[in-house]
Amino acid sequence: MSSLSTRFKSAASKRIVPSWVRPWLQMLERFLYSSSASARAAPYIRDGACVQGILNNFVIATIPCWLIGLWNIGYQSNLAMVEMSLTQLGGWRGGILGSLGIGYDPANMFACFTHGLLYFLPIFVVALLVSSFWDAVFSTLRRRSLDEGLLAFAWLFALILPAGTPLEQVALGISFGSVLGKHIYGGSGRHLVNPAVLGLSFLWLAYPDLVFGEANWIPVPGFTQTPELLLAASGGIEAILASGLNWWDFFLGVGTGAMGMTSLLGSLLGAGYLIVTSTVSWRVMSGVLLGVAATAVIFNSLPSDGNRMFEIPWSWHVLLGGFGFGAVFFATDPVAGAMTNAGRWVFGALVGVLAIVLQVMNPSFNEAVLIAVFLASLCAPLIDYVVVELYIRRRQRRIAELVDG
Repeated sequence: MSSLSTRFKSAASKRIVPSWVRPWLQMLERFLYSSSASARAAPYIRDGACVQGILNNFVIATIPCWLIGLWNIGYQSNLAMVEMSLTQLGGWRGGILGSLGIGYDPANMFACFTHGLLYFLPIFVVALLVSSFWDAVFSTLRRRSLDEGLLAFAWLFALILPAGTPLEQVALGISFGSVLGKHIYGGSGRHLVNPAVLGLSFLWLAYPDLVFGEANWIPVPGFTQTPELLLAASGGIEAILASGLNWWDFFLGVGTGAMGMTSLLGSLLGAGYLIVTSTVSWRVMSGVLLGVAATAVIFNSLPSDGNRMFEIPWSWHVLLGGFGFGAVFFATDPVAGAMTNAGRWVFGALVGVLAIVLQVMNPSFNEAVLIAVFLASLCAPLIDYVVVELYIRRRQRRIAELVDG
């Protein structure tokens, strides 16, 4: 089967295909086709897979989270419209839903999914367009092909944003993460922290109310929703249960959160795919879970001083704040995380500890696990260095014992 670049080569040489279209053709080609070229520079992978193939696996693995997340956004929005006695949504979204005759029935799964899709698509398209612009700029300046992480970066960034995020902030966040988190280090495979997490951290620091305000989680005009983390901080598990949701609702993905981060079930399905395809290390995820459980138990034994988050057991922590999505798809980043097997356990445990500390001490931020991944990524080189040094010293001791013996 011929690749897209081969098919369009003669057309491009005759200037039938505009130059600005070629990066998009290359992105589509890299997603659909495997590369037969051998790596001549870092990152090196001791496998028959390629960098683009690994990144594609991350996109494929998030599909269950994406489907459940879109349904949840539409479901929550339709419930809000029922609560506010609204029969029609204004703007272009209302025009599309009205012209298609889909309606706003919370019990209609297709209606909920379509409603959620109309919030996701603009954010994803803006993220993809802006990130492709920066990729085209840097690939032109460096005279090399388009970066492998274009699609995966934009896709993951869109999934970790609230549905009501203004498109201007989407463009700013993706630009910050793309330029300062990826391209200045040389592109995919060379970044210090995950570019999507860096872009989200920038929005959290620069526009906390504009992006993560209570009106953005369920983006029906005039409707505000208090995140479950804030409910837990003031009233504990009882306050969450009083809202009408139970443990299984959160496990399936019903609740307040970013567009792709609400379902632990979807995250577990994605984790299974990533492990089966040898894309990520199970040690990182296991370390995260151990860190969460140990830290939660410690907080449970401490006086709360009015913060009911101290009482939340670890079995609820893994449901709140998009923990599962962050642990599966961001803590396992093969570039920003630890590379040694022992280091992966330590790195994962550090993510779990930081996630619970941030979630308990600052429940106003709904995705504390992503900030935990960001902070742990800064420590990943040190973790690997210590592990390697300990391994060298242990080998030296064994050699010395053999010589002396």
